[in-house]
Amino acid sequence: MLLRNTGYLALVLSVAAIPVGAQEREPDLKTVLGRAADYAREYHAQLSSMVAEEWYVQRTGSELPTPPSLIPRPRVEKRQRTLKSDFAIVHDTAAGGLWFGVREVFEIDGEPVTGERGRLLRVLSDDSLSVAARVRALADQQAKHNLGDLYRTINVPTLALGFLLPDRQPRFRYKRSGFTDVHGTPVWIVAFQERDHPTLIRTPEGRDMPSSGTFWIDPRTGGVLRSELRTGTKKDGITSIILVGYRHQDRFDMLLPDDMNELYVTSSERIEGHATYSNFRRFEVETRIK
Repeated sequence: MLLRNTGYLALVLSVAAIPVGAQEREPDLKTVLGRAADYAREYHAQLSSMVAEEWYVQRTGSELPTPPSLIPRPRVEKRQRTLKSDFAIVHDTAAGGLWFGVREVFEIDGEPVTGERGRLLRVLSDDSLSVAARVRALADQQAKHNLGDLYRTINVPTLALGFLLPDRQPRFRYKRSGFTDVHGTPVWIVAFQERDHPTLIRTPEGRDMPSSGTFWIDPRTGGVLRSELRTGTKKDGITSIILVGYRHQDRFDMLLPDDMNELYVTSSERIEGHATYSNFRRFEVETRIK
């Protein structure tokens, strides 16, 4: 079965109360989601000028244990692959304002990938095709390096964050389910469930794969410190979960992806992944849309 990111954008808890000042009223969910929408829009704009280095370990095998509700760190099993890549977010204003997360794999299990490093920047600077066409071609190319029998391009850390963009929020049903504290920041736990069709994540045959999950949102700023994305059911022949943590980076004064944990369960195997992100830097590439 194939899972493909159609271009719609990208945890253990302890209960804590959010302090509310004597003269300050606690915002309602609509207000917090509005702040999250503004945050997601500005966030993608800032991140689209950055490249990060990704260290990504994938493990697979039919004997992988069934995890609890939250994914533990990957364990050594039957097969393992380590990928090093450059990861970037790009924006295509000619394709309805879509955001794309894409990686350029330059090393597999310590061996360099054939070809010169720098294809990501060359693809982004080639204006002979739309940004969408260029990035999709690169996404298809990198997906070939994934371990396991599941072809996928949804394994990018910022995918769920795109669901909070203003034009996509109406597709989902949201519910505040509690409070907690993440890295010293009081946050709301907000569950989401996709209700519109066709869904944002679909198979190449066009079959819907509804998304659900959770955001950990700072109610004051709308900032997202954690996300959980689930899609698929046993009936679909695949279930998946992608968990992403964000940390504040002083250099850029923003929350940036820190790690990504994922699990895919098909009828024949389980695939685990753990990625970490570092060496964020800005790039200057002109991406004119013709």
